[in-house]
Amino acid sequence: MFATDEPTIDTKHEAEAPGADALHGLFYRASRHYKEFCAMTAALRLGIFDALEEPLTLAGLCEACKVMPPATEHLVELFCELGLLHRRDGMYRNTPLSSLYLVTSSPLFQGAVMRDIQYGFSLWDRLDQVLRQGPIAVEEEAFFENGLVDSLAAEILCGELQKTVEAVSAVPAFQQARSLLDLGGGHGLYAIALSQMNPELKATVFDFPDIARKAEEVMAAHGAHRVRFVPGNLFTDDLGSDHDVIFLSYNPGGKNPALLKRIHDALKPGGLFVTKHVYYKKGEGSKDRLLDLEWSLSAFNGVSKDSNIYRFSGDLSWEAHRDLLERHFTIEQILEADAFSGHPLAKFGDRMDSKMIVAVKKRQVS
Repeated sequence: MFATDEPTIDTKHEAEAPGADALHGLFYRASRHYKEFCAMTAALRLGIFDALEEPLTLAGLCEACKVMPPATEHLVELFCELGLLHRRDGMYRNTPLSSLYLVTSSPLFQGAVMRDIQYGFSLWDRLDQVLRQGPIAVEEEAFFENGLVDSLAAEILCGELQKTVEAVSAVPAFQQARSLLDLGGGHGLYAIALSQMNPELKATVFDFPDIARKAEEVMAAHGAHRVRFVPGNLFTDDLGSDHDVIFLSYNPGGKNPALLKRIHDALKPGGLFVTKHVYYKKGEGSKDRLLDLEWSLSAFNGVSKDSNIYRFSGDLSWEAHRDLLERHFTIEQILEADAFSGHPLAKFGDRMDSKMIVAVKKRQVS
């Protein structure tokens, strides 16, 4: 028998009903960019960009990287469309962009950044679990040591390091400095670069013990004989005294008044304090809902996060932080993010609307 029910497919489009184009546009952008990223990470793992520092045919590339021709042809043609490769007379080769940032032997290789983005995706895959059970608990030391330090180091080498060092070294007090303490300095690149700007400067990178190996590898690679690593906790361990310069960049305790007091006490009168962080004004809410959500995916053991990215319990507002600094320091300059930060990557580590403050400790009046 034939069914007599009316068809259930809606063949009419109501003018007032929202079309699916807006939603499908979101799907399209997410789907395409994610697949492009997957293609790039696969190429890195297979050594394709390393191989294409010299021109190769498709067959030569397949032989060099032990990959199959059909899919590889689509891959390299995609990279030509993205500006990562160019093809000439049947030969493929890296563009300058890929040679500089996607070849493992390059000093500016961005592979660590891509691995960090992938790690972030693995947390996002557990979002439904987080929404029901709460954030994923991680050790702060392990969080920063497990690839994030490498990623942050690679990111700042693309411009932020150079702009920051240029600004700090232009301050007259810096050229007279003989000792620098880089608090939570991780990879040590700021301490290394600043010591290069002042041949009389000796620098100490102070950070978690787990980061020592990575920092010492970076120091050795740059021949930084005037930079050393000291393991410790910047809230509880001795910071020393009479430092000429203290540098503090994107540290979880960077807006905490207790740490600011310890820094003030560790500086000599007339000493230079450089602090670079994302600040929230009084009453300010979210700066980026997507990054706030990413911030909510994990929780540091022993550290109390607030609800917005880079916000911790006990942080001072921007106004209170500046007022406290002005009571004990003379602020030489305040730089906005555009003057020193790199391109955002929509991940933990983005500089957002951060500020860099350069201040001099006031001398006591007798």
